[in-house]
Amino acid sequence: MTESRSPDMVSALRSSGRRLTPKRALLLRIIQQNAHLDAEEIYRIAQQDRPQIGLATVYRTLALLKEMGIVRATDLGENHCHYEVLSGDHVHLVCSKCGHVKDIPVPSALFKAARSEQFAVSRTHFEMFGLCASCADSEAPSFEGDCD
Repeated sequence: MTESRSPDMVSALRSSGRRLTPKRALLLRIIQQNAHLDAEEIYRIAQQDRPQIGLATVYRTLALLKEMGIVRATDLGENHCHYEVLSGDHVHLVCSKCGHVKDIPVPSALFKAARSEQFAVSRTHFEMFGLCASCADSEAPSFEGDCD
């Protein structure tokens, strides 16, 4: 399998005096390829490649990557963290029924509002909860019965 990890992540680990171990490289690759997974899901995927990896290793690595600013942990309404590689600012649209998460660009109006308040934005963190199109369609009210 081809390594698709960012050179920035590798250099961030190395410049902090930490090694890019095979387990760390595996976990980075999993997070890059599968945004919004929780630690248990990352662990299950990692075990397919390295059955000997422990859940504690996953949690320690996630904490390290978060501390270093390589990944972001987000609560998407399930009372536990989901992880993604820090990249451009975006908004999470989270379906409250099926759990699907879609990333969309931050609306420029938010940046415009911040500028009008003379506020310099360094990064955004924003989730919107509701129903995705599929779940909304299945939730459509039925109007059967007597209507006069």
